[in-house]
Amino acid sequence: MKHIWKLAVIGGIALFPQCVALAQEDGCARLDDPSERLACYDRRSGRAAQDSRPIPVPAPPAAASAAAINSYQDRRDALKSRTDFDSRLKAAIPLRHGYHRLELEDGTAYDTTTVAPPPPVGAVIHVRRTPFGTTFFDMEGRKPFTVRLSRRQ
Repeated sequence: MKHIWKLAVIGGIALFPQCVALAQEDGCARLDDPSERLACYDRRSGRAAQDSRPIPVPAPPAAASAAAINSYQDRRDALKSRTDFDSRLKAAIPLRHGYHRLELEDGTAYDTTTVAPPPPVGAVIHVRRTPFGTTFFDMEGRKPFTVRLSRRQ
């Protein structure tokens, strides 16, 4: 029985600070305005700022001008002209194990990455490079195939 009384006293002491805290918060909880309620809680906790001015909101960013849009399109077109172009096949040099080196009229050379017969010499090839760096040769009447740059012009 003695242990039960000790447990009750310890439990009452543990619950007492929470009851006091709830009694203190009642005054702030009755305020309707959220900013006043928050200020009340700050004053009670001792964290009220002496010089609390509202923080200015930054101005929204300005709309993109026509010059910026045009410069983006110019950069995109310049990149596209370097990565998408048409050329003719000047030579197809056999390498090992069915791979070929394909030389174009502009002097660039590409190695095939798949084993397949090379396109005929003089064929028109559209060179297309993807954003991830893969280079495709597109030809009329044939599926696109991947190549790797071997020599630049």
